[in-house]
Amino acid sequence: MEVDAGVVATAVIAVSTAIGGFVSGRTTGRVNATQVAVDTVDMLQSQIELLKEDRDQKEVELADLKGRVSLLEGLVTQRAEVEEVNIKVSLIKETVDRIAERVGA
Repeated sequence: MEVDAGVVATAVIAVSTAIGGFVSGRTTGRVNATQVAVDTVDMLQSQIELLKEDRDQKEVELADLKGRVSLLEGLVTQRAEVEEVNIKVSLIKETVDRIAERVGA
């Protein structure tokens, strides 16, 4: 049985093409997978940066709110102190008025 050189060459070319396609496909798949991984990392880094910015903004807002609460607490304390003084003044005035009535002033 004689094998024609053309048939052998065609078979070798077909096998070489199949192997080349397989290797090329695997390489392309790896490159695509690597690119997807790089893109995913970039996207995640962008989201991390956005979350950090959001956190920083919330920390600034929280500090502002804490300052406002502290100011309001001070005002409430002052008002309570003023009310206490007003009550004392009112009691003193009543006492002075009663003494004035008794003395006949």
